[in-house]
Amino acid sequence: MASLTDAETLIVEKKAKCQRTQKGKKEASGCDAEEVSTELALLFDPYKIKKRLTQSDLGHLSRLLIGRDLVKSHFLRWMSEETVRQVESGEGADVIVRDLDTCSEHRLVFVFWASSGSYVLKGGWIKEFVKRRGLAAGDEVGIYWEPSASEFHFSLLHRAN
Repeated sequence: MASLTDAETLIVEKKAKCQRTQKGKKEASGCDAEEVSTELALLFDPYKIKKRLTQSDLGHLSRLLIGRDLVKSHFLRWMSEETVRQVESGEGADVIVRDLDTCSEHRLVFVFWASSGSYVLKGGWIKEFVKRRGLAAGDEVGIYWEPSASEFHFSLLHRAN
C-alpha cells in the first residue's frame, strides 16, 4: 500500500476524530453505538479546492470567494439540477457546510455573483468560520462537495504562522 502524504494523513485523522465524537455522543445519549472502525485508508486528497485566505475573504463583504472554473469542475457537476439552478440564478441555494475539524454543521448560502464572475459562500461565513475558528489572512482552507450527503466539507489545512 502506498504511503500517505501529510495532507492525506491529516484528512484520515480528522475523519476518525469526527467518527469517534459521533460515537461518543451516541453512547452518552443511551443509544446503541454501532461498531465503527476508525482505521481509514485514504488514497487521494478530497479537497478539490484549496484556498489561501485573503483579507477580502475575511472582511466586511462576509463571504468566501471561490473561482468559477474550480466550482464548475468540482462542485456543480455533482449537485442536483435544482441546486445548480438556484446557485446560477443569483438567488443562491442553502447548503450545509460541515467543519470536519470540529464536527460541526453550518447553514450557508452558495451563490454565483455575476458582478465578479465568481461563486461565494455567504450568510454566516464570518460568524461561523472566520470568528469561531480564528481564521486569518494566509491560512489555507480546503473544501469539497460530498455528493452522498449533499453538503460541503470544510477543513483548516494550514495556519499562516
